[in-house]
Amino acid sequence: MKLFVMIVWLAGFLYAGSAKEAAGRLGAETDYQVAIEKAAREKSIVVMVVVKKNCRWCNKLLYGTLSDPEVKKALHRTVLLVVDRSDAFPKRFRETLFPSVFYVDPHSRKSLYENVGYVKKEAFLRDLDEAFKIRSALYAPESQGGEDG
Repeated sequence: MKLFVMIVWLAGFLYAGSAKEAAGRLGAETDYQVAIEKAAREKSIVVMVVVKKNCRWCNKLLYGTLSDPEVKKALHRTVLLVVDRSDAFPKRFRETLFPSVFYVDPHSRKSLYENVGYVKKEAFLRDLDEAFKIRSALYAPESQGGEDG
């Protein structure tokens, strides 16, 4: 009986009923504007995960990849945002494949990098590093010692 209860509890945990529920479990934001403002204050980026209800791959990303301790640690330097495809967020981030992950610069409000589909921990961490490299390159001071012009 204990095993049955444990399996039911785990199944419920792995397959959240909504993006808001998943965001709550992950400690993520659920409002695009709030996430953008928070990331701007923190000089970070927004990792926006767009999901849809009853999406097996979305659940694997949310409760597998994003719940991994190493990924959670890496996400501390970002603002995680989890939204349902029907939530309010800019149309430029609308996809037809799920899950979709956008690494958004809060100043330009444009995607630095994006990925569509489920990815495992290693690929997610590479994508996150790539987004930060792109952001660093965008905001790097002009090279010192160049020609005056």
